[in-house]
Amino acid sequence: MRRFKRLAVLVLMTAPLMAQSFVQRAGTHLQSDGAPFRYSGPNIEWLGLEGYGPHDPMGPRYPSHFEIDDALATAAEMGGKVIRSQTLGDTIGCALCIEPELGKFNESAFQAADYAIAQAGKLGIRLIIPLIGDCATCSLGGIGQYLAWTGKSNPQDFFSDPVLISAYERHADQVLNHRNSITGIRYRDDPTIMAWENCNMCGLFAMLMHGDVAGVSSWSETVGKHIKQVDNRHLYLDTTGIFRIYPKVLDNTTSDIVTFEEYPHWDKLLSETAHTTAATFSEDAAAVTAHGKVFIVNEFGWDRTDWSTQADLENLLDAIQKDPNISGDDFWALQAHLDNFGFQPFPADSHDPKFAEAGESGEWWALYYSGVKTLVMTAEDMAARAQQLRTHAYAMAGATLPKHATPPAPVITSIVFGGLVAWRGSAGAVRYSVERLSPGAQNWELVCDRCATDSDDPWVDITAKAFGIQYRVTAYNLDGLASQPSQPR
Repeated sequence: MRRFKRLAVLVLMTAPLMAQSFVQRAGTHLQSDGAPFRYSGPNIEWLGLEGYGPHDPMGPRYPSHFEIDDALATAAEMGGKVIRSQTLGDTIGCALCIEPELGKFNESAFQAADYAIAQAGKLGIRLIIPLIGDCATCSLGGIGQYLAWTGKSNPQDFFSDPVLISAYERHADQVLNHRNSITGIRYRDDPTIMAWENCNMCGLFAMLMHGDVAGVSSWSETVGKHIKQVDNRHLYLDTTGIFRIYPKVLDNTTSDIVTFEEYPHWDKLLSETAHTTAATFSEDAAAVTAHGKVFIVNEFGWDRTDWSTQADLENLLDAIQKDPNISGDDFWALQAHLDNFGFQPFPADSHDPKFAEAGESGEWWALYYSGVKTLVMTAEDMAARAQQLRTHAYAMAGATLPKHATPPAPVITSIVFGGLVAWRGSAGAVRYSVERLSPGAQNWELVCDRCATDSDDPWVDITAKAFGIQYRVTAYNLDGLASQPSQPR
């Protein structure tokens, strides 16, 4: 027995730190280990596949381990407790997708997802994983791909045709039963995952086309029963988005959580009379919790096109935090540093200022933690709003707002003749200093005193006048704390 106990202790000491219990539903609230669980965090859509949806000029491609690590570290720095990531479970119809062709599955497509889930578990971050709905190149999202595969033309068939329902359930089975190649844990058994999401506002198509929303509700219950049969420990999240016009969906027996995606930005598109305010969030929450379900906000806009001033955003975040009917929220959407230098490019980018502000473009919704200038926002405004979101996340979790984490050391990725210095950015960094060591010199010379940001990477040393110069870079956070300097190069 003593030997067994020593072995058990050794296993615990060497195992990665992972979420040890499943997030559970307690009436209209969430709990973990018997304690209330409230959260805020980001959407990081691309953790499983970059450029699947929204459209990205660099995709489709699998994200690197560094990009995943950087995004998760940034989410943790922002106080994020739950991340929603569509491509961890929803990719269909492309060579790199989980399901490239109907009924044919690609095990290699899970490699990035396996890594992201394993790393999130180490950080104690939970995940919401949708099963369909984010394909940028499919009509009607992923629904259109299933219709094309089966020769159907009516979107309503997706919710009623047994062949299409079986195809969706087969995809769900593949995801839920997948065994993580890193942790060895099947997704259905992994408490790092908080909830399975049925779709990404798939009921909007029925609503906008005056279709059969009752059929969408029935579909949600049908697939919910199937998911619960395969996995009865994870929560089931209904994101059909129909409860405002079809409240009966809230009486479905399988759904634990119901959500809506809240964007003043899209009010005019959805309705001439729609006007999303902070009160709208609470109205939706009251409607859902009145039926005994948990309410969360799966997506919300944080930027100037949604909330014109930082004061407007603060009013929203304060209202969410004070409403006990709102159990969690995830803003859309967080981006990361690239492996070589700088940040990931704007997803769904546009060079047209009018479209960038009014259309579907990362120029307004993509958040870069240290702040970057876009066609819609100033870098200073973005950076300030990121700190508002950080403060809100800690408030939602009932935690004291901590000092900013010390950034990891940057990594110099290239030195080009003439003094062009490029480095891999650091999560949480807002400024960088650059030092150089000239040939024969004994001491490092500070040539850039916190003068560079990720937008200035690569940085040019205009005073460089010798061959064989070495450089090193140091990152600084908002509190002025420095990282370790990079390795010289």
